[in-house]
Amino acid sequence: MGKIRSTDEPVGRMAKLMAELHYFMAKEMIDRLGEEKGKEAVRAAITKFGEARAEVMLEEAKEKGLEINAETFSKIKDMPSISWEKDPENPCDMTYCPMHDMWEQLEAEDIGALYCEIDDVLYNKFNLNFERPLCKTNGDKCCRFIVKDRK
Repeated sequence: MGKIRSTDEPVGRMAKLMAELHYFMAKEMIDRLGEEKGKEAVRAAITKFGEARAEVMLEEAKEKGLEINAETFSKIKDMPSISWEKDPENPCDMTYCPMHDMWEQLEAEDIGALYCEIDDVLYNKFNLNFERPLCKTNGDKCCRFIVKDRK
């Protein structure tokens, strides 16, 4: 188990718990099905989860009469970002992620990287071009999010 303390910021605690749940479920799938089939099952589950999240967000955007674009995505995203930290010099760079913190504690950044693939699903559903050339689960110092509206 990773370290979560009652004094930690509540959104960060929930993000760490979500990351830990992902770890245990993904690890069990990989252990039972083997690496290839297990990772395939994890990716399929993450894709379905991302699609379900995006549908609810898109529904909210429609209810509010908002265009489907990057600005709307940032306004109605379902995961609060209060516990994540950005580089003040480069706001595209996420320097702290509570989910990565948990996966690092569990020495399971490779399993965490499977969860991070959800970002591709979410941004794609909002018709956004998304690149993450740097990712903490790959050993980089930050996660660099490059998000642009599709033309």
